[in-house]
Amino acid sequence: MMIVDLTHSITDSIPIYFPWHPGTSVEQTANYAENRCVVHKLSIGTHTGTHVDAPVHIFEGMHAIDEYDLNLWYADAQVLDFTPRQPRQNITLAEFRQKGIEPRVGVIVKTGWDVHFGSPDYYETYPPIDNDAAEYLVEKKIPFLASDTPFTLGLHKILLKRGIPLITNLNNTSRLAAGMVKLITAPLPIKGADGSPARVMAIIDN
Repeated sequence: MMIVDLTHSITDSIPIYFPWHPGTSVEQTANYAENRCVVHKLSIGTHTGTHVDAPVHIFEGMHAIDEYDLNLWYADAQVLDFTPRQPRQNITLAEFRQKGIEPRVGVIVKTGWDVHFGSPDYYETYPPIDNDAAEYLVEKKIPFLASDTPFTLGLHKILLKRGIPLITNLNNTSRLAAGMVKLITAPLPIKGADGSPARVMAIIDN
């Protein structure tokens, strides 16, 4: 068995791509000499780095991040390898159909774009999933969708409207081969929140 960490580290310099999204700060508030311990204050947005989007992010009155059954966060997932990708090279319905997607199983989209996380044009260049491909995933009754990229607003609306959470900005997907893994996703149980940073890990059978 091997465990792969799919999470981007949280630092003061973690990129923020929208001016209305809060920045991140990690501030030390206690030290060994004066307080006999070290404590830090963390300030972070709910959609920073590797994170999960809940339906209430887009749709008022729908599921918040703390309202999901915990079984969802330890579940089978199918890795779909779409590498290599060019900037803004859409992932099409035809490509998804070729992958033989298992019904009622989570999907991890591997594009290799995680290596560009932190670059100024990350959100302008990532390969998006076409809307008709998103509808196809809904038809497959997937419980969640994960990717090493952001997601378009159109895809947000299609999946979140159906209650399907989005696990966004995975890291280290080069270490995942196409096929089945067990995915552990650990968003914070923030009461009524639209999303949360998350630690995400894949368990792979050797």
